[in-house]
Amino acid sequence: MAHCLICNSPTDRRRFGGRFFYCPDCDFHFADRSALPAPEAGTGYGADYYKRGSSPLDWMFRVFTVLEQKRILSAVKGCRRVLDIGCGSGWMAQRLQHQSAEAYGVDTSEAAIALAAGKVDASRLRCGTLASANFETGFFDAAVAVHVLEHIEDPVAFATEARRILKEDGILLLRIPNLASLEARLAGENWYHFDYPFHVAHYSPRAVTRLLQTSGFRDVRISFAVTEYRQTLLYSMLSALGVPLPFWMKLTLLPLQVVFMPLSWLLALSGNSGTIEVVARK
Repeated sequence: MAHCLICNSPTDRRRFGGRFFYCPDCDFHFADRSALPAPEAGTGYGADYYKRGSSPLDWMFRVFTVLEQKRILSAVKGCRRVLDIGCGSGWMAQRLQHQSAEAYGVDTSEAAIALAAGKVDASRLRCGTLASANFETGFFDAAVAVHVLEHIEDPVAFATEARRILKEDGILLLRIPNLASLEARLAGENWYHFDYPFHVAHYSPRAVTRLLQTSGFRDVRISFAVTEYRQTLLYSMLSALGVPLPFWMKLTLLPLQVVFMPLSWLLALSGNSGTIEVVARK
């Protein structure tokens, strides 16, 4: 028996081989913490993960994601102070800075912060969690967390802290995997975004809406990403068929994103894309 991390309702329902609890009230899946492998229970990635961005293949991947970055930048355009939660090596913070925002960043990885310091003002970077960064109340006009929430073991505490540091009417923008997507339903544990044990929580649109409303946010709006991670449906299907997918093969398959664009549009229009974008206001 466990209690839902969003609504605190008791639940004994389990999914994904018993590794996740499921709350039917919230449609929320959260990892059984007692079963998490101890060496990998943290949210951070190794230094090599953040240093990968300089290779030619990684630059190709970055080209494919530029449209999604533009969507995020557009959503917070005009905001003076913007925090990138889980800033990684600082690419998003750097682009925010280029559109005249005071860009701040926080990440649990020392390696990531060291790389980000080469792109943005180091005095605006914090190494640690959002809570340990201890930003001032009402300091930011907007906060962005791209593929961060699925790593968080206490989502209500995270969302509450994000709300605290925002100004009145401030914007929180999230990007998260969509557990209600077609690719997730078809692939199960072979879903590209399942990524256990690094991803310890999985959300549907209903679950993330419940989380944000519980944490005091309003005007929660969900949109379905069209151009982000177009290749994950293919990756997930190949994994489900038992085809090994080393990193080099994933990068080799990236050009197929162009082929998958029509399907991406159809999935987004039907609310079935593998990633969702959430915008809410304080």
